[in-house]
Amino acid sequence: MSDSRLMIVMDEKSWTLAALHFACIMARREQLEVLLLKMVPVNHPLLLGTTISLQDFSSNEMIALADMAATAEDYGVCLQVQSFQYVSFWSGIVDAAGQLGATAVIAYIPPSPVPYWQELHRWLLRRLFNRQHKLLITLDDLTPTLTWTSSRNLQDDLAFKLSQHMH
Repeated sequence: MSDSRLMIVMDEKSWTLAALHFACIMARREQLEVLLLKMVPVNHPLLLGTTISLQDFSSNEMIALADMAATAEDYGVCLQVQSFQYVSFWSGIVDAAGQLGATAVIAYIPPSPVPYWQELHRWLLRRLFNRQHKLLITLDDLTPTLTWTSSRNLQDDLAFKLSQHMH
């Protein structure tokens, strides 16, 4: 495997599983590692890095992780699972990508009832990741109710973007 890594930020189970399918296709194609990240909130910055706020995976999450590990194994891709504590979710994703050496991050930005709020988060994350020379993949058309079927054009476009960020 290469030093390049795709990081998936865990969200709702069906979205995460669909993103994993996509990441595994890309990882197998481009010889990348896949990292599944669980974001763990803390109430106070002083609790960062302590085990006090570190939550274990629930039984439902453990079952979902076993399914995801089996999916990655079916693709012939090694899946790493990591947790990351945060105070601010959006900056936590950026910090996690930097600390864990992600080349690209696949994250779900939820819709908001506030007009343009989702677009603002997307713009902010892209800007922060661009400063670190990392690629943000939001998969906007990937909704939790749909099963993801990767298109060849999308794969080619993202493979090109990934190759630009790796070199």
